[in-house]
Amino acid sequence: MESINTEPVTMLVTAHPAPGNEEEWKQTLTSTIQASLKFPGHMGTTVLKQKSNSKPTYQIILRFDKQENLDNWKSSPEREHWISRLHALEHCPPAITHNTGLETWFEFSHHDDQHSAVHPPKYKIAIIVWIAVYVSIIPIINVIRPFTNELHFLIGSAITTTITVPLMTWVMIPALSWLLQNWLYPTTVSKPEDNS
Repeated sequence: MESINTEPVTMLVTAHPAPGNEEEWKQTLTSTIQASLKFPGHMGTTVLKQKSNSKPTYQIILRFDKQENLDNWKSSPEREHWISRLHALEHCPPAITHNTGLETWFEFSHHDDQHSAVHPPKYKIAIIVWIAVYVSIIPIINVIRPFTNELHFLIGSAITTTITVPLMTWVMIPALSWLLQNWLYPTTVSKPEDNS
């Protein structure tokens, strides 16, 4: 039986608006993002403007809760409409990559004109995950312990992880990856221009 990927998935798009088209391209991108927000499983979009001396470079980071929902957006008439308008305003075809699982927690990857998207070294990912686990789990265990002492160990653990995993996924690790982005990615990354 074919397995179904239910992990969070991130689509990274690197685009280059053509000279003179940047403002219209940004307005069209905003409309594209607004259209994508209506689709099930959408977990947010971040737009970064990269520092480039040769041409405007943007990185669009689109997150969905699973591959199926991302595929629904990618195959939709709405996306086809807006993407065709974006392409008409671009200097060259965009570069697109996909990531799943833990890699989707570390969203501030860097692009320049010669390199594709990269992820931080695994030891840095491990350190940040450890910090997030430690900071999330220890306080929560102490808070909920009075309510779980009478429960079976497995049930108490299930309650704890049900709280801490979403907290890590949507709060702790995104916050840490943003705060420590200069350490994760030694090359400077510009601030987000749009965060939906």
